[in-house]
Amino acid sequence: MKNIVNEWYKIYKGKRLGFFLLALLGITIAVAIIIKSLEIQGTMERKYIDDMIGGNFPLEVLGMIADIVLPIFVTMLATFLVTDEIDSGSMKLPLLCGQSRGKLITSKVIVVILGTMALMVFTYVITNILSAIIWGWELVLPALGDNAIIFAETFLALAGWAVIVLFISLFMKNSGVMVGVATFILVAGLILGSVSPKFASFEVMYYFKAFINVGQKINLALAMTVCFATMIVFYILSLVKFKRLQINK
Repeated sequence: MKNIVNEWYKIYKGKRLGFFLLALLGITIAVAIIIKSLEIQGTMERKYIDDMIGGNFPLEVLGMIADIVLPIFVTMLATFLVTDEIDSGSMKLPLLCGQSRGKLITSKVIVVILGTMALMVFTYVITNILSAIIWGWELVLPALGDNAIIFAETFLALAGWAVIVLFISLFMKNSGVMVGVATFILVAGLILGSVSPKFASFEVMYYFKAFINVGQKINLALAMTVCFATMIVFYILSLVKFKRLQINK
């Protein structure tokens, strides 16, 4: 628990998570303003506006940020706790003090997953509050439960991605390169998902947006298996790699 608190404090002190939350708030407000202006101007058919307001607004925002924004934010959290520490040499200090490598990497995995959860919970809360302020609680309340389930399912996909990028970050010596690699993987995953959805359903990136498409039929058992298996497998790989990792600084 002490290790987890220390790793979480690093994210807090580094203001990385706070910046991401502010960015999500800004994106949410911008999307709300755009949709409200379209509603007032009447430049879009009413049925399309109805699909974006009230209880649908949280999913509208989530759909816009799930493909790239949230995965990149999660990637930068993992990079901050692993690649940046290895590059600066600060990773060596706890090891010299007798810290267990297994406990250290486990705490980083847990904190990255907790950071991912914080991003999702914040987005869920702020989108519902803003939607209620603009369009009224009577439109928001009926969808709270269903939207919470979709956000939770999407979180599991992002948590799987978080452990993947944490593992990859153990091989990177530069945070910029790590973000570039992550972006390439995300784009490749999007292309794969559009070309062959059936094959793509066996990799976690497919579910970044699949849960949000309410009309899309998803094998929930397969989805949960993929998400949890991804977290477990890449956690084990991270554990093995970190125990063998040479930290020279």
